[in-house]
Amino acid sequence: MKCLICGMNININNFNVNNQGLLETNESDHIKYCPFCGVSATYLKPEDETNFKEEIYKVPTESLDENTLIILEHAMKLEIFNSDFYKAAAKLAHSLAVKETFVALSKIEYVHAIVHQKLGGFKQIPTLVDIDYSKHKSDKSLMELAENREIHAARFYEKQGNKINNTIIKEVFHALWSVEREHIQIARNY
Repeated sequence: MKCLICGMNININNFNVNNQGLLETNESDHIKYCPFCGVSATYLKPEDETNFKEEIYKVPTESLDENTLIILEHAMKLEIFNSDFYKAAAKLAHSLAVKETFVALSKIEYVHAIVHQKLGGFKQIPTLVDIDYSKHKSDKSLMELAENREIHAARFYEKQGNKINNTIIKEVFHALWSVEREHIQIARNY
């Protein structure tokens, strides 16, 4: 099985990675989400149905206007910012379940950044300034911060997706908007 958004191959060895960052867990006989980027099964295709040269996440960079490239760069930075937050939050979390959720969310957000990097043809993933989150002393406080970040990300994809003139990137933004909305639910369910 292949994810048309992040391009990762999904198999019996990896279908359940990042399960803690998914609203519902994947099972070997029922894969509901890409375990790497979190998109729904709508974007997953069996290998025999996938034309590997025409994956949804590939567009010629030269066909993108400057506005779309700027939006993709901002999206990449937003996802790195959120990935870095989850990495830091995992170190601060008290509960093992919260720690594992943050680790999984960090990996998923990082894959989102890679998707934007590929779409925009950017040479490298940026390194952002480290932020100290140690004032958040409880898992509840960290989850509230996570919820706010996910709300911001979902709004970003919704608003900026309407400004993009490329149908493939619009579809990717819609898919990632759905993932961020599920991350909001994960944070709220804590």
